[in-house]
Amino acid sequence: MRHAAHPRLSHPYNSYVLGAIATLFAAWLIGGWRGVLVLVLLAAHAQMQLLLSDYVQHYGLRRRTVEHGRLEAVASHHSWNAPQWFSDYLMLAAPRHSDHHAHPGKPYPELILPSADEAPSLPYSLPVMALIALSPRRWRRLMDGRARAWQDRINAAP
Repeated sequence: MRHAAHPRLSHPYNSYVLGAIATLFAAWLIGGWRGVLVLVLLAAHAQMQLLLSDYVQHYGLRRRTVEHGRLEAVASHHSWNAPQWFSDYLMLAAPRHSDHHAHPGKPYPELILPSADEAPSLPYSLPVMALIALSPRRWRRLMDGRARAWQDRINAAP
C-alpha cells in the first residue's frame, strides 16, 4: 500500500522555494556575488512590473458584498482590459484580463475581449497606462471618473 506524502512536504511552495534557491545557486556559479545581485535586481524589477500591471488592471473596481458578507464571484466587469493591438502583442494577450478572470484555466492565446458592455477598457495601451500610473495626480485625473462611472453602472444593474 502506498502512502501519500506528508501534506507539508508536498505543498507547491516547497518547489517554488527550492527553485529559487537553485536559481540563486546557479547565478552564483555563473557570476559569483555579482550574478546573485543581478538576479535579485531582475526579480525585484519583474515583481514591481507585475504589481504595477495588477494595480492598473484592477484600479477602482469593486466586487459587491452578497449574502453572509461574502464577495460576489469574480466576473468580466471586475478588471480593465487593454484592447489596443500593441498591448495584446507585446504582452501575449495578457491585456484580455477580464476573460482571464472569468475563465482562469483558459490558455492566454484563447482569451477573448469581452464587449464594451461586459467589461471596462483602458483608454491607452497597458504600457502607457503603467507609465501614467507612476504619476498619481495624472492617474487619478484620467481614471477616477472612468472607474466611478463603470462602478455606478455595475451597481445599478440587477
